[in-house]
Amino acid sequence: MTIDRDEAWGKVTQHLATDYLRKHLLATEACMRAVAARLGEDEELWGLAGLVHDIDLDEVGGDMATHGLRGAAILREAGYPAEAVDAVLAHADKKEAATLLEKAILAVDPTTGFIVAAALIRPDRKLEALEAASVVKRMKEKRFAANVDRDRMRSIEALGIPLGEFIGMCLGAMKARAQELGL
Repeated sequence: MTIDRDEAWGKVTQHLATDYLRKHLLATEACMRAVAARLGEDEELWGLAGLVHDIDLDEVGGDMATHGLRGAAILREAGYPAEAVDAVLAHADKKEAATLLEKAILAVDPTTGFIVAAALIRPDRKLEALEAASVVKRMKEKRFAANVDRDRMRSIEALGIPLGEFIGMCLGAMKARAQELGL
């Protein structure tokens, strides 16, 4: 069964009401598509995985022990591809990341939040004038977006993508959807 993007977005809005989480999923989708294109992978599948990876967060609340497990169950029940379900599990540390898709989502997930944090400290609170080099520079500031796992962000390098290029790809993908992201 093939899941189209509009159907996936409908599933997200059915399960996730929190606006900032929905925007995070949209940003992750955009970045996953960019990384898939760079690696010559399936942009639709990778975008789908990014779009649904946190589908269960409203339901599980702060119970991170069930985060990912509940999302995977929702997606399996709806007939989502096993690769997308496994990516959801891997991003939540419920399975070891083994495939390129699973490894990529580990890097993309925190990167979107880091880029948003970098945009929000700007006077205009927009992505438009934000540059990849300034985002990379912020990574050295331990107190900036302190909860973001920088090692996960850097893990993209194991896939053959230099960190600066990766940040630039994600930033570009997010800029293309800035209006939808509210940035």
